[in-house]
Amino acid sequence: MAATIFHPKNGKRCALCKRWGGDANLVFKTPQTGYQFTTGVYGKCMKNGSNQASTNGANCRDYEPGVEADKLL
Repeated sequence: MAATIFHPKNGKRCALCKRWGGDANLVFKTPQTGYQFTTGVYGKCMKNGSNQASTNGANCRDYEPGVEADKLL
């Protein structure tokens, strides 16, 4: 599985949502670049009960930034 770098100010991703229950190996890089996480990891959405990939969530109406994402917002 590959890794990607994403900043929470650039949009929504399940890996950075407080309602996503998965382990995408979040690693903080810098305040400018954001977090690195593993793509293609599936976890359970605690809001609707579905399995979602770590890179999903761009159009999610239930997205709420997790503790990690909230630090950079």
